[in-house]
Amino acid sequence: MRILKLTLLLVLFISFSTKGQSFFQSEFEGQGQLFTGEESPFWMHSNTLGRLDEKSHLYGLFRTNYLLEDPSGIQADFGLSLMYKDGYEEGIRLDEAYVSINSSKLEVILGKKHKEVLFKGLSATNENILWSLNSPAIPGIQIFTRKPVFLFAEDHGIGFMAGLEEYLLNDERYIENTRLHHKFGKLVYRSQGDFEISIGGYHFVQWAGISEEFGKLPNSFDDYLRIFFSRPSENDVGDGQEVNALGNQLGSYEIKLSSKIQDIDFTILYNSIFEDGSGMKMGNFPDGRYAIYFEDNRDSFWGVPWLKAFMYEFYYTKNQSRTRQSSEVDGADNYFNNNLYRSGWTYQNQVIGVPFILLNDNRFRIGTNITAVHHLGMSGEIVERYPYRFLLSYRQNLGRKDSFFQEKEEIFSTLLELNLIDSDYQLKAQFGADLNLNENSNFGVGLNFSKTIF
Repeated sequence: MRILKLTLLLVLFISFSTKGQSFFQSEFEGQGQLFTGEESPFWMHSNTLGRLDEKSHLYGLFRTNYLLEDPSGIQADFGLSLMYKDGYEEGIRLDEAYVSINSSKLEVILGKKHKEVLFKGLSATNENILWSLNSPAIPGIQIFTRKPVFLFAEDHGIGFMAGLEEYLLNDERYIENTRLHHKFGKLVYRSQGDFEISIGGYHFVQWAGISEEFGKLPNSFDDYLRIFFSRPSENDVGDGQEVNALGNQLGSYEIKLSSKIQDIDFTILYNSIFEDGSGMKMGNFPDGRYAIYFEDNRDSFWGVPWLKAFMYEFYYTKNQSRTRQSSEVDGADNYFNNNLYRSGWTYQNQVIGVPFILLNDNRFRIGTNITAVHHLGMSGEIVERYPYRFLLSYRQNLGRKDSFFQEKEEIFSTLLELNLIDSDYQLKAQFGADLNLNENSNFGVGLNFSKTIF
């Protein structure tokens, strides 16, 4: 509450003590879709910010935001959006509600706000393998750098990026009121030209909460320090179900190289994935995400406007520390699942991380996390008039720990999104398909309408 009051006071100070500008905007967005199977094709519900699930045929959303801008560049943004959806969970829900204060390098967000869409929406998992655009926004407080802070020069040399975020998982789950801790740090080097490399990591912990079986789980400040530094609890927690460290710990290392050649941006990216000490030591290698991205900022890409951005990603989660000798004693990994926090790495029954890891049939726990995926994304303009976005994924699903499929699933999932009208309103057509080599294929069509009201 104190943080909220300080934030509001800062906003009032900006708005009334300066000669800043203000902007107000409201928008309506709606989408309807039909499909031949019992559930929609994969890319017609995945990475939709939780607005669609596998059974959804439609959603409608009203959002508004008020932006204050100080002459010095500081901005204050108030955002609110409400939505209705059908599907597995039907009804009206809060989509976003936040206050954001940002400068050119630092941002503070209080409330429930979606992550920024990166790579023009072509990636299967956005910024990191552990946090995609698949689930709804989670309420909390975020403090992070928006771009590198360099130590000895304004825009080059050695610098860093960092962030600290605390959330509350306030949905219906096995452990009620689970808290979510997230921090990241990256060391950055940028040349005076257009080359940049960053090396760092992401750390997530689900902790605290109330268990029907064990009551209140450890939630003191001392416990917070323990989850912050990945230390075990002094006492038995959950009848011995947390032996490595307090809470459900997840992490990812990142190596990112970026450059620009003749106004074409190039990015090469690697994310690891780990949930225990063996993974931190790369005992589960080569599991992770491998990606390459091109974006053309010229009028055309090699003279052809139909290709403006391209992304290829390879996701691999077959190892899960099975090859290490100690796995014969303590078992292999089980990505996004946890013995105590049994709802796993989900929010409102949707996976938080890369959506290729799937829920089980009753949508309570993770049912598929052993997989290998080739993913392709492209965007540009068709006949220099109709912007498009195209996704194609080839997935091999093998099951999960101690529950392998008798026959691996092989699925081609695709989406073509075509912007038909972009004037007083926007109208997009979508065509999706799951071509299943083992079962019946699934096809879908949809329309997305949006309009700025004022």
